[in-house]
Amino acid sequence: MDAFRPSPEDHLIDNGQVYCPRRKRDVEFDLCAGCAWTQSIDLHVTPPVVRCAPDSSPGWLIRPWV
Repeated sequence: MDAFRPSPEDHLIDNGQVYCPRRKRDVEFDLCAGCAWTQSIDLHVTPPVVRCAPDSSPGWLIRPWV
């Protein structure tokens, strides 16, 4: 695992809605299919989940003075 890449998070799908960390709100599950942050979608577990992680560096790595 890359030390600078954030670990993926599981987001539960509930009634067709899932929390989106990119948009910071619940969205329709269908939006996850085309999102660059989505790493996997597992509909065979209970409850179903979307696993996603930001594709950018965490904020604490950005040096504004450089």
